[in-house]
Amino acid sequence: MATSQLFRLGKIKGENGLLVALKHNKRTLQNERGAGENINVTRTPLNYSLASDDTPEAIALHAKVQMLKAGIEKPRKDCVRAVEILFSLPIDRHAQDTRQFFKDCMNWTRQNFAGELLSFDVHLDEAAPHAHALILPLINGKMQGRDMVGDIGNLMRLINKFHADVAKHYGLSRNESKRLTQADKQTIENQVLTQLKSDPAMQSSVWACVRDAIHNDPLPYAQMLSIQRVATKRNKGKSFIDHKRSKGKGSFIQ
Repeated sequence: MATSQLFRLGKIKGENGLLVALKHNKRTLQNERGAGENINVTRTPLNYSLASDDTPEAIALHAKVQMLKAGIEKPRKDCVRAVEILFSLPIDRHAQDTRQFFKDCMNWTRQNFAGELLSFDVHLDEAAPHAHALILPLINGKMQGRDMVGDIGNLMRLINKFHADVAKHYGLSRNESKRLTQADKQTIENQVLTQLKSDPAMQSSVWACVRDAIHNDPLPYAQMLSIQRVATKRNKGKSFIDHKRSKGKGSFIQ
């Protein structure tokens, strides 16, 4: 049976929001604060970048310069400074070659999103192999991140397009979240938040956005934290997420 693809869109806001996101994606944030429990630091050297090996500071400065060139000196407080796309493979893919899949994800991003791709970083030091794409939504001299993300209809359109263009060719199905009951979603959300209590992400300036995303759809975060689904006792025909942490001890192949 095909396993589920994960594709998510996020908005990066705040004066330092992009820099914080870049530090996380480049893993310099963990170097400063100590790695989160879900990150296996011995595997961090296996991470790789497919777009821009520059430092977070250099990339953030480049984005600021591009905005200044467009005459944007003081963006609104609620301005979307960057759009972040998350691509994730299931945890049972940790022993497979990931590079071609994520190259296809990066090429798909460039073909389907306007603006400038600032970075594309692949993480192999967590339970599920995944990648973060950060896009500067500067289009025709204006910051258009809010329109790029759009509403739930736009998200579903992109999920369906990504599935047709990329994911199905790797034996991946659409996300399973829509098959969860409300009670299961609440259980998963609580377990994700419990596991993140000691994670630096909770101190991030973008935590409010992440918290809302977890509430709306906790399953991708549960999968990335290796919180496994097992059958419930109350109903053998359903399942819930059991809190079982893994640091991704399988052998990652680049």
